[in-house]
Amino acid sequence: MTQRRPRRRPGENRERLLEAGLIEFGLFGYHGASTSAIAARADVPQPHLYASFATKRDLFLSCCARAFAVPAEDSRDGNTGRTVEPHTGRNRLLMQAIAVARDPQLQESLEPLLQRFIAHSGETLSALLDDAAASLLATDA
Repeated sequence: MTQRRPRRRPGENRERLLEAGLIEFGLFGYHGASTSAIAARADVPQPHLYASFATKRDLFLSCCARAFAVPAEDSRDGNTGRTVEPHTGRNRLLMQAIAVARDPQLQESLEPLLQRFIAHSGETLSALLDDAAASLLATDA
């Protein structure tokens, strides 16, 4: 008989899904990331993903809103246990978000998030994109 995992506190699955979504969307983009991979990375059953987010689009936009609204902090990759450098996840997600910013399903919600983030970042768009590209090309990802 398999051992049951301990019961999680309210909202913990949602938090784990947001963290996993940040990594998966950052690495594979909106179209390349799968909800099953995000759920697996979060150690959450896939049906629970849809209890927290109605669609993959909603999860992506929530990840973007979180990443672009708060200062980046060090975080730990749930699968490898390695510490992710500050800003790396956000930078990767920024590059992926810009790549799909004109997608008709995402444009209306995503563009204001990107514009606000760029305006408040204190950096030029060029510098942000340089950092984001370097994060995506990092060999230790």
